[in-house]
Amino acid sequence: MKTLEKLLTFLKAPYRAESYSNLKTGDLLYLLVITLVVVIPYALILEWAGMDQFDHKLMEILEKNKWLVAVLAIFFAPILEEPVYRLHLDLKKSSILWSLGLSLLLINSVWYPLALLWIYLIYLYVKVNQGQQPNLKFVVYFSAAMFALVHMANFTDFDYGKYFYLVPILVGGQFVIGLVLSYIRLNHGMKWAIIFHGLYNAVLVIPAIYIYEP
Repeated sequence: MKTLEKLLTFLKAPYRAESYSNLKTGDLLYLLVITLVVVIPYALILEWAGMDQFDHKLMEILEKNKWLVAVLAIFFAPILEEPVYRLHLDLKKSSILWSLGLSLLLINSVWYPLALLWIYLIYLYVKVNQGQQPNLKFVVYFSAAMFALVHMANFTDFDYGKYFYLVPILVGGQFVIGLVLSYIRLNHGMKWAIIFHGLYNAVLVIPAIYIYEP
């Protein structure tokens, strides 16, 4: 329960640990279970509500190469997305610039989440460069929202004009994951955020690969 209390305390008032500590295996698994307990029922509710009507690019990749999905989700996505969306949370100029530079690798047809991310990161850099300290709660929650929004790229031919109001609902699960990852990053460091991200994806993707039938 201490792990849950620490997480909830962080979500109420985000903070950065004075020094990072290794994330114990028990705590890592506990955080994983907590996240899955929230995200899986949420996903099932979306499916029950008919939100699965939108084509998902994951299905397209599964049809062509199942194990490519595993490689992309378990290794490539965490290694790229964590530096982009979590490295800058320490509010160091070098970290912000790395996040900004690496974000260029995420360019795709859904441009608006990245445009917002660039504006946000440039704003942070200007503030920090001027010797001002941005509000960490804003930084944590906004970066989690940007992390969630970029996952709209997973949907093919989504009509934003017609279904714009569904966007926060469709990426709500990713927003929750982003907050948990922010807690891990600011308390245990980037390495553990990447490990947790990969493990979380593995728990979801590997069963899907075995169950999926075209």
